[in-house]
Amino acid sequence: MSEYFNIRFGDKLLRLVALLALLLVAAGMLTSCSSDDEHIPEVPEPQAVFLFSPGGLGDMSYNDGILRGLQQFKKDNPTTDVFMSSPQSLAEAERIFSDWLDRPVGNIPVLFVLGSSDYLPMAEKLLATKSLTDNKYLLLFETNRDFGDPHISTFRISMYGASYLAGCCASQLDGGRSLVVLGNNNDAIIQVARDGFVAGHGDGCDVEALADDWTGYVQATETYHRMEQWSDNYGFIFPVAGGSNAGIYRYSREFDDCPYLAGMDTDQSSLSNRITGSVIKRIDLLVYEYLSQWQKTYTLPEANTYGLESSYADWLLADRYKAELQQIVNRARQQAIASEKQYYETAAH
Repeated sequence: MSEYFNIRFGDKLLRLVALLALLLVAAGMLTSCSSDDEHIPEVPEPQAVFLFSPGGLGDMSYNDGILRGLQQFKKDNPTTDVFMSSPQSLAEAERIFSDWLDRPVGNIPVLFVLGSSDYLPMAEKLLATKSLTDNKYLLLFETNRDFGDPHISTFRISMYGASYLAGCCASQLDGGRSLVVLGNNNDAIIQVARDGFVAGHGDGCDVEALADDWTGYVQATETYHRMEQWSDNYGFIFPVAGGSNAGIYRYSREFDDCPYLAGMDTDQSSLSNRITGSVIKRIDLLVYEYLSQWQKTYTLPEANTYGLESSYADWLLADRYKAELQQIVNRARQQAIASEKQYYETAAH
């Protein structure tokens, strides 16, 4: 089995600690490479190959949500082989995906999953000159791109409506000024979150981007140091920066002057008492449902966008702030849903 089907991790101690609990569970559920001496079944079992975003595993949010969905699927479907890779760069990811595309046709159905919007340009480039063999299927996360191939499916979870509700709450707490922190200024998915938050908040929002590529999602040290300045200027911070959010939450646990905050992708209220609520993405449920359909039928759903009206995206208040903010969320929910629909109907998103 090729080396790139193993999970690889960075050298940083914090990443290792964050991943330890996940690995203990995953070790018993996810298929490892087989030795030559093991029995090979007469009827080949399907395979699913997951490519996480560069350095993404251990972010305690989106990528770890994907892993939870994989773990549950593997537990319920032990005969389907599941392999994972966490590349350290886009160049490494491109090599892995290109090698897979070049493999000759086989009799084992294989689903390759690109688990990040960062991989869309790579996919477009490689698929312009390479094609899928009959046994290969491809799923891309967080894009609405239509490739015109029944073996290729895409989906995205819209954060607009949930972020709109977060903005409504922030406007009641921030003393007139909020900051949106973006990990990647060129990532259309998180720009949607920015637009939703600003629409719900109204006037008084600034936006800062950490980078113009995926590296902005792995800058926890940078955000930690920048929090001193941000805390002086803002009453609420809405961070859409992946693993870089960890630096913001760390600062909030160490200093009393921290502004109010939002969690991202999963319920992160336990990370800080300044987190008022979290923009929830139930990527674990979608991973499970997409894998289940493919494993049973070898078909994938058509391209879809899942927003606030679905069960896959929401703004979840932290318990400590419900008394203060729940009525605001209740009153604004239908307007958030309507604003999200209008957003996609009137603009090319």
